[in-house]
Amino acid sequence: MIGTTIHRFEKVESTNDIAKKLAEEGASEGTVVVASEQTKGRGSRGRVWLSPPGANLLVSVIFRPNLPPERMGELAFVASVAVAGTLRDCCGLEPRIKWPNDVQVDGLKISGIIVEAAKGAAILGVGINVNWTELPEEITSTATSIALEVGRPVDMEIVLKAFLADLDIVYNVYRARGFGRILQDWRDLETTTGRPVTVSMNGGKIQGTAVDVDEHGSLIVEMPDGLRKAIPAATLVH
Repeated sequence: MIGTTIHRFEKVESTNDIAKKLAEEGASEGTVVVASEQTKGRGSRGRVWLSPPGANLLVSVIFRPNLPPERMGELAFVASVAVAGTLRDCCGLEPRIKWPNDVQVDGLKISGIIVEAAKGAAILGVGINVNWTELPEEITSTATSIALEVGRPVDMEIVLKAFLADLDIVYNVYRARGFGRILQDWRDLETTTGRPVTVSMNGGKIQGTAVDVDEHGSLIVEMPDGLRKAIPAATLVH
């Protein structure tokens, strides 16, 4: 289903914005938007998604999962499991996931995911660093790309096709067996629990230890006094 229809662009402000417009015009579930360059790409929690022209995979997918708004974030877990599968099977890497949906290799971010609401749909935006080898100085210690990890340029189209196929498989498992089944695979890949975290929320910060992820995808943080707090996936965690 996913990728049956693909809209390709050289340069756009945001693939998510185009996908939203297509969704509102009635585009079917699984419709994909791909661009070589974004001028106003968005990351999660309001951050900017950096990507030089033609270097990385920038893709948005329209979903119509018939979910209440508060559960749309489950699609980010679906996508992170799919991205990890692509990086492992297509590129020979060993990816892990930092809660909730940053895909990393050796602790460096290689993919980011965002889910945004549209009328009657959810828009999944995914960025995968593919052939980006000259990263800005400010992110060289926190980010990487497939090409940097494997030591050679990678065919972008092969990565795209592999990702869309993996996303289709994981999404169908999600529809058939529910979020709990996806969480099982996600837990096998995550690296956040068991570590100290700092949480920015409501204008302040709290510190504690990440001890679990609940059935809704919220991170359970244990404070120094022993109390536990569920942190929604949209919250900034360091």
